[in-house]
Amino acid sequence: MSMQLLPDQKNARSTAVMLLVISLLLVYLLLFHWFFLRHREYAVELDQLREQLGRFEAVAATRDTAEQQLQDIRNSREDANLFLAEADFNEAAAAMSDRLGQMIRTNADADCQIVSRQPVRPRVQERYERVTVNVRMRCQPSDLLNILYRLESEVPMLIVDSLNIIRPRSRRRVSADSVSAQALDIRFNMSGYLNQ
Repeated sequence: MSMQLLPDQKNARSTAVMLLVISLLLVYLLLFHWFFLRHREYAVELDQLREQLGRFEAVAATRDTAEQQLQDIRNSREDANLFLAEADFNEAAAAMSDRLGQMIRTNADADCQIVSRQPVRPRVQERYERVTVNVRMRCQPSDLLNILYRLESEVPMLIVDSLNIIRPRSRRRVSADSVSAQALDIRFNMSGYLNQ
């Protein structure tokens, strides 16, 4: 019996096809695979850049709206003048007391005077820190109206609440003119807000 050194023709063909496939696969892996991987990375990066460009274009499309909002914010900063300019509670309370004293000196008669001023810290925390000064004064009705109007209408805005007006009692009989000339005992809270 003789030994067959060469494979039969059927197996040779399948082996050749296998070797061709393996060699093509090796050529692809060595020469072209990195090229396709790099292009896939470029495609992913390009998609990300397109998405980012779309977001930028969407933001750019809202430019007019954003400019209008910015203008509205700038206009609303005028409201910031309504807040007290001082940095903390004690400074603000002192400034409010000085402001009241200045108003009384410039807008009221000489018999209008402050009896006491006492800062009162808030019990409840609010969005903006409230500064309150408890005031007791003696004043004529016309001067009182003028001072209260100026306190609430000027900038920075102050709020007057808990207003109590007491007419002093006299033990002896007096005429109607002297009663109207007597100064009223006035108590109120004067409040403002710190812009923090």
